[in-house]
Amino acid sequence: MPKIVNKSEKREKLVQAAIPVFAKHGFRETKMSDIAIKADVGKGTLYEYFDSKDELFLNTFKVWFSYFTEQMQDIVSREKNPHKQLLVFFQQLFATIEQYGVTYFIFFDFWSELTRNPLLNKQEIVNVYQSLRELFSSALEEGVELKVFKPIDCMAAGATLLAISDGLLVQWLIDESAFSIEEVGVSSIKSYLDSIIYTP
Repeated sequence: MPKIVNKSEKREKLVQAAIPVFAKHGFRETKMSDIAIKADVGKGTLYEYFDSKDELFLNTFKVWFSYFTEQMQDIVSREKNPHKQLLVFFQQLFATIEQYGVTYFIFFDFWSELTRNPLLNKQEIVNVYQSLRELFSSALEEGVELKVFKPIDCMAAGATLLAISDGLLVQWLIDESAFSIEEVGVSSIKSYLDSIIYTP
């Protein structure tokens, strides 16, 4: 009997194999054969699931950021205080970056390729960043309603949280010896969140 392949799971595994390869070599220098070797499949198998390296890279981007959304939604389901929700999310994020630092070099390619590569759709990264701002904004809005946070522009505050994490990530990837991204990241996010705490 022929083996039944779950195509969705297979695509996911191929994307997972592609992440460290893109992170190590960069999008431009990565070859589909490199990813095939990492995934332990033939190059032809990759092309059964992805028409091109560009399509595979785009799927890598989508899968990567879907984890952030799922992580935040999981935290929201467990933590009821919006301040705690956001702080726990960024604590986990920065701890993961500290642990798997080299993998996060893929961010340079996300920012570069998805904004300048004519074969990729810039709207994809626009949509992801918009969804992340809305995710954080939703927690902030709930915090305002519960008087955890003072009245603020929640979308702007969500953008600020992203700016803090992205800015620190860039600096840390350039020079990991400069500071502990986990310590500085959590401290920076906590300082910002504490600055918008509601005070009667």
